[in-house]
Amino acid sequence: MLEIDHIIPKARGGTDAEANLWLACRMCNSFKRTQITARDPLSGRRVRLFNPRRQRWARHFEWSKDGTRILGRTACGRATVIALQLNHVMAVMVRREWVAAGWHPPED
Repeated sequence: MLEIDHIIPKARGGTDAEANLWLACRMCNSFKRTQITARDPLSGRRVRLFNPRRQRWARHFEWSKDGTRILGRTACGRATVIALQLNHVMAVMVRREWVAAGWHPPED
C-alpha cells in the first residue's frame, strides 16, 4: 500500500506543499521516519537521502541482475538503500514474485 511521504519530514521543517510530497510504500516510509540524511556505507560520509522530486532514480540506483534488489550507484543511492531498508527481506520476496509474473523490474 502506498502512502504520502513528506520528503523533508514535518518534524524537520518540511511542509505539506506538493513539492515536498511523494508516494512511498508504507514499509519504506516507516523506516525513513524523520531521517533526511544517512551514512554512505562505502565512503562513511553522511549524505542526503534520495529526493524523487529533484533526482533521477536511474542515476542513483539500479536493479540487481535478477530484478529483486535495489543497488545504490552513488553515495546518495547507497545511503538511501540502507536507511529505507529498500532490500528488506519482505520487499525482496514480493519482487521475486513480481519478476516471476513478468511485472518487474520496470523498464524505466
